[in-house]
Amino acid sequence: MLQYFEAARVGSWLGWVFNFGFGSVLFGVLPFERTVVILFAFSLATASVFVVNQYFDREADRENEVKSNLPVASERITPRRTLIFSFLLVISCLILVFIANVQVLPVFIVYLGLWTAYSTPPFRLKSVPVADFVISGIGAGFLPFLMGGGLTDKLISNIPSIVLGAMPLMLIHSGGHIIQAIGDYEADRKTGVHTFVVKYGKKKGVIVAGFMFLTAGFSPFVYSVLGLLPYRHLFLFFILFPLSIPIIMRYADVLKNPSTKNVIYIQKTTKKYGIIGVTVILAYALFAKIASF
Repeated sequence: MLQYFEAARVGSWLGWVFNFGFGSVLFGVLPFERTVVILFAFSLATASVFVVNQYFDREADRENEVKSNLPVASERITPRRTLIFSFLLVISCLILVFIANVQVLPVFIVYLGLWTAYSTPPFRLKSVPVADFVISGIGAGFLPFLMGGGLTDKLISNIPSIVLGAMPLMLIHSGGHIIQAIGDYEADRKTGVHTFVVKYGKKKGVIVAGFMFLTAGFSPFVYSVLGLLPYRHLFLFFILFPLSIPIIMRYADVLKNPSTKNVIYIQKTTKKYGIIGVTVILAYALFAKIASF
């Protein structure tokens, strides 16, 4: 069972869970119990996404110094059992969604369909430059945020807030996808996976990702200038900024030398300080919601 849990790669989608939680806290349209059930369903769906991705990427992963030890690439889980495991995860997810809140079922289907098209032939959108990181932004940023809020009439009528709230999340995940692709560059090029980074180069990839991170970081200030976000909320930026300094330093290393080693360093640093950052953001959003601040 430990191998199947490892195949789910939970540590790689903690940021996706934050987006779900942020949507839940920001809109607060579902009872707590139903939100927990939908979160569990979302976790099952996301695990299935990563499992099926490993099935179709197993040859490329064997060429990847970081991913070669994954359960599917190393054949600790056979391809047949990988598909069965992914199928069971999807079925369990859909049953839970149907029981807890059938209104979000269409979003879950879109979510699963989008990520399936990303990994599987004939679409294999991960091998289509630009589409690869755009899908990551939508699939890891926007859709989890929407699932967390719940698809109700109240939420549908608040489309501008959904888009504004999700935009920084989408940019961060698109940029993060590019950084990951830089780490996978050698294996992807060798196995014919034509990502944005493979086509345009690692250096351009780092620059594009940095622009996305910068835009996401300053988006609250833009929202405030446009009157979309009260200025009093901006002090949270100054609380979080010290946590971003180590990440910025690691980004500078990747910009200087976009090697797999530096990508691993920035990912570890981001995970270390990012967990603290997202906890602060969720706590603040919850407090602001309760206090109507």
